[in-house]
Amino acid sequence: MRRIVEDLIRVDGVIGSLLVGKDGLVVASTLLDEEDAEVLGAMSAAVFGEIDKATRRLGVGNLVDSIIDAKDGSILLLEAKELILVVITQRTVNLGLVKMEMRRAAKRISEAVPI
Repeated sequence: MRRIVEDLIRVDGVIGSLLVGKDGLVVASTLLDEEDAEVLGAMSAAVFGEIDKATRRLGVGNLVDSIIDAKDGSILLLEAKELILVVITQRTVNLGLVKMEMRRAAKRISEAVPI
């Protein structure tokens, strides 16, 4: 799992990535500060869970991915099996490329995680 999140930071403009359980526990992270990883993991799981509840209630189905835009960058969330893949980017990143790489990473995660 660590290798998968490390591969994502090779994408130009990606500054961090992590894989978290839907309970918010960090499975793998490229963030140097462990406390930052734990905070981002908990926030990502909570946000993903709440948006997923809302999309299902509104009748558009389960949440697949989400982008949180901020002044200087973005946080992208993508469901990967029973985990959430989180990527932090700079403002200038090619979001389409990052989403494509995240989908590839999610496929690798699905293959690595037993059912």
